[in-house]
Amino acid sequence: MSQPVQQVWTFASDSNPDREYQTLRYTDRALSCNCPGWTRRVAGDGSRSCKHTRWVDLGQADRHSIATHNYQTSTPQPNHAQRKIIPAPQLGQRKLSV
Repeated sequence: MSQPVQQVWTFASDSNPDREYQTLRYTDRALSCNCPGWTRRVAGDGSRSCKHTRWVDLGQADRHSIATHNYQTSTPQPNHAQRKIIPAPQLGQRKLSV
């Protein structure tokens, strides 16, 4: 996928405790997973699904996952000019804003 990753969930395998699978949500809200259910099963219309992606869709991924990481960046704030106060004015002088 060419989209950046927004969030990742890590799930433990039910059949092999030494195995973990990662489900990725991209910034365009598309999902992918590296489990056998996702990689081997493709519907006739080309769509894919597995229990991990369904948990994400249902909002239950945090409950079932063993780890999660959010890569979503906050929206950048506009960079407005900031007023700067000249430090340490001398007695009888005014503070100036630049």
